[in-house]
Amino acid sequence: MAGPSKVEFPGQKKQRMRARGTKRASAGVLKRLEKNLSDLLDDPHSLMPVIAYTTNRGWFRKDPVKKSLNECAKVIAKKNDLKWLSKRMTRKIGDGPARALAGSLHAAHDDERSMVAVFDHPIFGTSSFVRRGLAKPTHLVSFQNHGHPRQRLLAWEEHAKNGWWFFSMEEGGIICTGAKANPPEGWLEGGLSDAPMKFTLQDGVHCSPSAVPDQEEGVHFMVGDSHIILDEADMAGVGEEESVPRSVALRMMPPRLVDFATVEWNWRPEGWPEDKDLPVASQEKVDEIIEAWLNLAVTDSQLSKALRKALCLNMSEGCIIGERWWAMDDRESMIEAFNGSPPEKAALDLILSEALEESGLHIRGDGSFEELEDNVLRIEEAACHPNLVALWPQWGELVLEEIYGITGDEAEAIVEKQSKRKQGFGAFLKKMEAERAEHVMLSRFPWGAGDMDGLCGRADELVRKARIEGVGSTITMAKKGKTPTDEAIGWAWINVHDRAESEGWHFGSDARDKGGDWVPALKALFEASAVLAEGGSSDDYIEAMRAFAARSGASDFVEV
Repeated sequence: MAGPSKVEFPGQKKQRMRARGTKRASAGVLKRLEKNLSDLLDDPHSLMPVIAYTTNRGWFRKDPVKKSLNECAKVIAKKNDLKWLSKRMTRKIGDGPARALAGSLHAAHDDERSMVAVFDHPIFGTSSFVRRGLAKPTHLVSFQNHGHPRQRLLAWEEHAKNGWWFFSMEEGGIICTGAKANPPEGWLEGGLSDAPMKFTLQDGVHCSPSAVPDQEEGVHFMVGDSHIILDEADMAGVGEEESVPRSVALRMMPPRLVDFATVEWNWRPEGWPEDKDLPVASQEKVDEIIEAWLNLAVTDSQLSKALRKALCLNMSEGCIIGERWWAMDDRESMIEAFNGSPPEKAALDLILSEALEESGLHIRGDGSFEELEDNVLRIEEAACHPNLVALWPQWGELVLEEIYGITGDEAEAIVEKQSKRKQGFGAFLKKMEAERAEHVMLSRFPWGAGDMDGLCGRADELVRKARIEGVGSTITMAKKGKTPTDEAIGWAWINVHDRAESEGWHFGSDARDKGGDWVPALKALFEASAVLAEGGSSDDYIEAMRAFAARSGASDFVEV
């Protein structure tokens, strides 16, 4: 029978077990250490792993764990022979645990133990021990702190790395199940007692504080016939460095729950059909996160968020925003779910319509995007702005052309400027909308700026400005006439809009006399512009301008 394969401990590359230099032990430390050594000396056999397996490795391949135990038995037989123990603990060859046992038994006979070494490890904890012989510090720690459920396993570390399984029991013993991980009955409860939350046994199920036996939500953690339910609210409150798998796994060597534990997590994005299986890609990523959690690389507080993110960001169909899903043909409803102004939503909808014609799209929260082969839309942020930031450089010109009628060099310049500024798209598109409305409005007038440069040109300018920016914006313009003619039309204009009483003091008698005769014609011109503002014919406006020219004597009227 081939031996088990070597395994790598979770976190092995990041954490190394070390022993510090010696120090003078406090009274409490010394008392505890003396008791441990005394118990070791009294009954060392009870502290040896119990073999709970059968193997047939052939005549020439002895079981390494049984070999170690046989060597330890030889040491135990000589536990009171200090001379023999002294030689055994300093041998450079031979079984490591037996060497450490010899050193620890030798220390148990020593009346002077005031100077101790300190073992300090972020996972296995801190303990004091007596250095003896050439044994590994971790092995000495294991025998001299056999009451510690984690540290008592350290003597068997090398065997565990070679594929043998050791389980630390609540009552103080160690059970070795050989090359197969077969957790003994009662072992799990010991690990749960160390967990960062309190579990209660309800209807045969170990439940976290907020969990109930029949709930489908949360994390369902199975070890053999034992079922543990962890409510996500309880997991969120666990410290950053803690997790239930860590508490359980450190009661065994190697601490590899992934080899025999199973986990179920039943969460689905809002909107996902109840009778529909998750895409394979999403499930695979979920399985990877769960495996990392079992391997102590993900903490309880991180797990739910990591699982949801992994699932959502690996969807291969439909539209997913954050943790909500839509069918691909329901994009109208999806667009409505975004946080943003109507112009932002319209721009985003247009871009997505174009982008999704030939490929899928993944828009990340960091302002970047990726085109996908699958017909899927993945969006990490539910606000319009960050998504428009990501998409604007490539599709900004499309938005400017289709929505705002801006093309060519002008559109290119606007896209580049907005891409660099990163201005809020709500304000930016509002400005674009105003400019578009202004452009559309100006295009409806039969004359452009500069086509008429006298009275008619001045009247046309006042009317166009009033329709685009409001009458209020034209009052100051009307008051600042540079010529008598400008002053006269200014007086007429403020009368058209009933501002003579408040603004009349700006005008002299000549302007009042001349401009007063133009009021009816100028008023008719402004009223005719209302038809233009609503997209109607320009005929009435042209006739009104011709009438104004006749009434004022203007010579700059241009036929259209």
